[in-house]
Amino acid sequence: MSMENKKKLSMEECEALSDIFKSLSSYVRIHILCALSDGEKSAGEIAKIINASFANTSQNLKDLYNLGLLKKRRVGQFVYYSLADDSVLELLELVRKIRFKATKS
Repeated sequence: MSMENKKKLSMEECEALSDIFKSLSSYVRIHILCALSDGEKSAGEIAKIINASFANTSQNLKDLYNLGLLKKRRVGQFVYYSLADDSVLELLELVRKIRFKATKS
């Protein structure tokens, strides 16, 4: 599908997309998204899965949440995170296909 068939992005949309791609340039943040691919987890659970400190994990979760990639809910003193929707995984899958297709060429 060519770009002629797609709506052109405004400068503001390009800047917003840039923020997401900058955020996803971090291995830790991609690891967090992958950890959440099978469902909601607490910040502490995520920290253990990605083998990072709670403080570092919390900061990364906050950034992903602020970009709209995550949802969160509070239960008592715990905060549980999940992917905002399936499009987050679709984005990761698309980038994975592009990346590994490029290395085969």
